[in-house]
Amino acid sequence: MSVQDNSIQLSGNYATVAPVGQLSTASTVVLAGCEFDARAWTSLTYTIAVSTHDVTWSVWGANASDYSDETAVLTAVSVVAAAFSSYAVSLAPYAFYRVKIIDTVGASHGTATVRGIVKS
Repeated sequence: MSVQDNSIQLSGNYATVAPVGQLSTASTVVLAGCEFDARAWTSLTYTIAVSTHDVTWSVWGANASDYSDETAVLTAVSVVAAAFSSYAVSLAPYAFYRVKIIDTVGASHGTATVRGIVKS
């Protein structure tokens, strides 16, 4: 049986996030709906698919639920249009994770679609 809570899909020994594609902007922004509370899980993976224009993405980890102590676990990586990239960790050291995006080239907004999974 699966339970859906916002964009987090829980099923057995894993949970997923799959927010709709979002446009990047000229400023770094949090990709809405991609946050994980990873405290009950051991491994984490995000994948990003980019369409239209290049997007730069990064993955952030924190121990505070408000991300006040966040640090980049994947520093900014540019992903060209029509390409994919991923981040994975088998023993997630932080409690909370999220993804941020920005235009790779200013004013050339790309669509980023991120999928994430945590497993025990």
